[in-house]
Amino acid sequence: MVDLTQRGIKNIIRYSGLKDLNLQEQTILKNIAETEYERIHRMLSGNVMDLLLNVKVHEKGGKKKYSVHTKIVGASDVITSEAFGWDIKTVTRDSIIKLGNNIKKQFKEEGRKWPRGMKELIRRFWNK
Repeated sequence: MVDLTQRGIKNIIRYSGLKDLNLQEQTILKNIAETEYERIHRMLSGNVMDLLLNVKVHEKGGKKKYSVHTKIVGASDVITSEAFGWDIKTVTRDSIIKLGNNIKKQFKEEGRKWPRGMKELIRRFWNK
């Protein structure tokens, strides 16, 4: 597994529902979460406090179906995502990729909050 403290990242990844997974599945989940956490951490410029992963296992006809819910708790916002499927690797990656897309979408929306008239007023003020 990846040691995040050696890379200067001291934030916390919290897991819930690991008792329903076997040891191999737990290792896969933790490894993917820690490697993808670095990408999320860079995306938010280090303003991430916690990454929460909630894993649920559903038994369907002898097969395991996984549901992974992820949540980022930042300084001012909470961003969530979820994914479900039959393979723990793809479900975990999908959930974290969706979380990254939600983060990008939120930053895109924040950039549009200023009305066009305000931008023009600011340009005129600074060009005097």
